[in-house]
Amino acid sequence: MPYRKGQHVEYRDQQDELQRGEIRSAEGSGAQARYAVQNEATMREDKISESQIEREL
Repeated sequence: MPYRKGQHVEYRDQQDELQRGEIRSAEGSGAQARYAVQNEATMREDKISESQIEREL
């Protein structure tokens, strides 16, 4: 499922911990899609792939 800028998602960060955040940008499509997500807890931007997203909130 493609995600869009502005959506809130639950995702796994680089340490495989569950995080929540808002998608700030998306590029590519399908398995190659990459997202910049602003982490709700740290306010840092994480770069993740679509496979790291667990679900939409």
